[in-house]
Amino acid sequence: MSTRGAYQTRQQEAVIGLFHQRPGECLSAEEVHQLLEKQGLSVGKTTVYRGLTRLCESGALRRYAPQGSGESARFQLNPCKASHLHIRCVGCGALEHLDCGEMEQFKNHILSSHGFALDEGQTMLYGRCKSCSQKEKNE
Repeated sequence: MSTRGAYQTRQQEAVIGLFHQRPGECLSAEEVHQLLEKQGLSVGKTTVYRGLTRLCESGALRRYAPQGSGESARFQLNPCKASHLHIRCVGCGALEHLDCGEMEQFKNHILSSHGFALDEGQTMLYGRCKSCSQKEKNE
């Protein structure tokens, strides 16, 4: 293996290591870069972006599309090895697994009635968790 290949691997390991240190957090590429720099690791922004892309492609990370046009994509450690749908709270960022019979019926309905097979790794439902909904009512 070339030195360059090993260098890229070490930096990619640093990126995934950062997410293991912060398993529940969603970070932008810029935040990943800044946090690695604070840890004393000199990692270029392009390398961070490449590493994030590779880690998403491998399934180690999940990428969340921005909700607003000015927002950056966010990334989070993907603890799931099984394929199923998820729901994410737009208030606090909580992530829930939707691994139940109702979701199977939903996926079957989408396929039989609409002709689409859901890509579960790319499918995320968004809403408000019970706690955030309660806080919103109390404000």
